[in-house]
This record gives sequence, structure tokens and C-alpha cells, in this order.
Amino acid sequence: MPGVLVLVGLAVACVGQRAAAVAAASPHLAWALSPASNTVTIRLAPGSGPSGHRILARSHLTVSQDGNGHLRRKSADTMVRIPVPPGRQTRLLVQVKGPRPFRQTLTVTVPPALRVITSRRGPQGLLVTLSAPLRPRRGPLCGTDKVSFPASSQVAVAKGPEVCRANLNLTATDGEQAVVPVTVPALPEVPLYTFAGPVGRAIYLTIDDGWTPSPRVLALMRRTHLPVTAFLIAQAARRDLPYWQAFVQAGGTVGDHTVSHPNLTQLTLAQATAQWGQARRALGQWLGRAPLMGRPPYGAITPAVQAAAYRAGLRTLVGWSATVDHDRIRTWDGKALEPGEIVLLHWVPGLGHQLTRLLAAIRARHLHPMPLTPASFTGSVPQRHPLSGD
Repeated sequence: MPGVLVLVGLAVACVGQRAAAVAAASPHLAWALSPASNTVTIRLAPGSGPSGHRILARSHLTVSQDGNGHLRRKSADTMVRIPVPPGRQTRLLVQVKGPRPFRQTLTVTVPPALRVITSRRGPQGLLVTLSAPLRPRRGPLCGTDKVSFPASSQVAVAKGPEVCRANLNLTATDGEQAVVPVTVPALPEVPLYTFAGPVGRAIYLTIDDGWTPSPRVLALMRRTHLPVTAFLIAQAARRDLPYWQAFVQAGGTVGDHTVSHPNLTQLTLAQATAQWGQARRALGQWLGRAPLMGRPPYGAITPAVQAAAYRAGLRTLVGWSATVDHDRIRTWDGKALEPGEIVLLHWVPGLGHQLTRLLAAIRARHLHPMPLTPASFTGSVPQRHPLSGD
């Protein structure tokens, strides 16, 4: 009898091993959800052992939603992609046919669809609030760096030099995606003037840069109350700050000539805005009032430069119609100075002498130097391009 018991035990063990081998060779399901497209990919994976791939090759899938057959996908091979609705749980009945048939129910939970809650236009651009937290995207929109994320579920599209019409591709942190069409108006362009008001036979004296302050000019302003506008580079103003404080106290007006005098047309909108804005804030802090007038370095101007000036808080850009080169006065048309002319000089050695000769020419033409303010341009026609040479 002990020998009989051993034989029975061996038979049971063999049957168990064969059952385990059959189970191991049977295919099994693998699936993955793609929230971006709201699809489930279901595939058969091969079992182990030499017969696993043979069994897989003779198997195929049928998938139905909730087992009701309303949404049904049948595959001649071992993979099925099936759409699933967002924002709910979906039960998928998977039937495997072949040498090792079986059924399995999958429960798929899909995040809610990403949707727009509000879309609001403001002075700076467009603010869109979405239904879920977002993954910050990278890259420009409409050719400039416009997109920012002020809150986890908000995206802001800033105004630029031109109208922006584009599709904003957004992805939620849960993977859901949305395409939001946006239309963002262009930034206003700060007007550029090369002439100002001629009333009273007015003429306007402007001096650029600021690297060589002139005690002679300051003394002349104090003695005669001569109105002078200095378009200052912030770096130059900081180096000789006591002089410029005295200049303002003597009745001088200060305009924005950027931080470091770059060619703004060669910068991005953000960089040009920083050049205008940082200089404007610094000059306001140092001299008591942030300028509202600016002059682009080299006279280089584009709509983007004008838009950057607007973003920085400027309201008027000032060109020129006449220059003083050493002792020679050059006007835009080669003729004598006329009322409304804006004359350009520079803070350079010899400025005092240049200014004295200019004032003589102004008196000979019975012109009167007047303060330059934004109001000086009332009724004047904005220009697209000033004379070059600054």
C-alpha cells in the first residue's frame, strides 16, 4: 500500500505541473489609457514557454463597452484601440478567442475633458481659465514669447506688435488635452513725432545720451531758464546722478533713451520692453518723475519697438528734424530752421559751444525755445521713421 500511495502522489504532481504549464503558456491582457486622445489600447501579451507565441498567433480580440455590444471593436490580430468617454468609468468586456479562450472585464476611469471655463480680454492680452491644472508649455506663439501661466489652471496670452490668431494647444496635468483658438489684439503703438507744435514760433532743443555732462549748459539753463530735454541712457545717468538732479532742478526735462543704447529693432519684444521699462523706472526713482517720452537709439524704429515702448509705460516717442554736427546745423530739407523743429544734439565735449551757435541761429530766425512735453505734439502728425544718425 505505501507504494500505491507514492504512485498516486506522482500522478497528481504531474497533472498539476501540466496545468501550470498550460496556464503559463496562455496569453494575458495588457492595456493602457491615453488621456490625450481618450483611447484605451488593449493587447494580448504572449505567455511563457515554447508554445506561448504559437498560441498568441492563433488568438484574436473582441471588445465591447459594458458588455452591451453598443461599442464594439474586433481585431484580426492581438491589439485593439477603443475610444472611451472622458469624465466617467467605463467597463470593457474583452473576449479572447483562440486555443486558450477567456473573458475579462476592464474598468477604465478617464479624467474629465479639459475645457475652457472663462476667456477674458484685458489691457495686456487674453486670460483663459481652464477646468483643470495645466502643464506649462514651452515655445513661442505667433512668433513671440507671449504665453505665461499666472495660476495652475490659467494661461495668459500677451498682446504683441501684431494681431495674434492661433490655436493654443494645452495639456492638463492628468493628460487631457484641449485646443483653444485664440485671437489677441495687437498692442497699441506709441506714436513717433519728428515735429512738434509750431505755435509761437516754437523750437525744441533735445540732447541725447548723457556720457559727458556740461557745466556750461547747466549754467546757461540756470541763467536764462533755457528749456532743454535730455534723452538719457540710464547707465550714463547713474554715473553722474548729482548733475542730472541739478539739471531737473534747473527746469530740464528728462526722456527715456533706454538702459544701454542698443538697436531695439534687433531685440525681441521682451528685451526691448525691458530696455525701455527698466530705464524709465530708474530715471523716475532717481529724478522724481518717470518719463512719458522716449527716443529710440539710432532712430531705429519698427512697430515692435513702438509696442515695446507702450508696454513699458511710454506714451510718446520723439524723433528729430534737425541736427547739430560740430558747428553745422542740418535740417531735414536742407533749409533754414522753421517753427516746430526738434533739434538733436549730444552730450559731448564742445556741447556748450554748439549750443551757443545754435541759439544764435534760433534768434536770427525769431524762433523761441519751448519746453517739450507730450502736449507739445497735439495736432502734429505721427511719423513712421525719424532721421537716422543718433
